[in-house]
Amino acid sequence: MKKTNILTGFEKLCRDLEIVVKYDRFFGRGGFCRLRDQSYFIINERLSNEAKEQIFVDELKAFDLTSTQIPLQLKDLLSKPGREKDKRF
Repeated sequence: MKKTNILTGFEKLCRDLEIVVKYDRFFGRGGFCRLRDQSYFIINERLSNEAKEQIFVDELKAFDLTSTQIPLQLKDLLSKPGREKDKRF
């Protein structure tokens, strides 16, 4: 399955935030986690691109991204109301 521009944009945003993105096969959907001093997004590679994008949206809404440059397309997705977790970073 070919990556969308949105998915590629979220991966670049994660690199800018020094978050490692890993795709693997496992039971479940995946999400954000920290191991020692490193942050990760671990996402089930079997999910559709839309489901992968939604994981990024759901998890990144909890981050303080005010000082980070975000492409307009991603900013629109992150500003839509939805579930929001506790603030990180």
